[in-house]
Amino acid sequence: MTMKQYHGSCHCGACRYEAQLDLSKGSNRCNCSYCSKARAWFAFVPAERFRLTQGEADLLEYRWTPPGQPGPSLSYRFCSKCGIRLFATGDLEVMGGRFYAVHVPTLDDAEHEALKAAPLRYIDGAHNRFDRAPEDVSLL
Repeated sequence: MTMKQYHGSCHCGACRYEAQLDLSKGSNRCNCSYCSKARAWFAFVPAERFRLTQGEADLLEYRWTPPGQPGPSLSYRFCSKCGIRLFATGDLEVMGGRFYAVHVPTLDDAEHEALKAAPLRYIDGAHNRFDRAPEDVSLL
């Protein structure tokens, strides 16, 4: 395990965070309606390993409740100035409680080689099959 402290930010720099994660454990792409439109690429971070360092007042929130669900499972946070989505937050027992889904492209100091070497998992969120990849991943 290669835990490393990363720094992330939005495009304009108004919002910044720190996250400790191990990129060798991989990242995820999902095909649910939100993720496919946003071209989401995320890595999960437990709450205790994430810290917003700047811009809380500049962050806006978007919550979406998938059809058939009782409520939203994620709260997406993005910069009100430049519009870049930085992370989502959630609280699910299966994920160990409160977590952050960091948008990988917002990691400022992630080395390209580490990103290329990291496993990429595909999730079939469009069919609520979070334990497997969708049949077609070509557009994710």
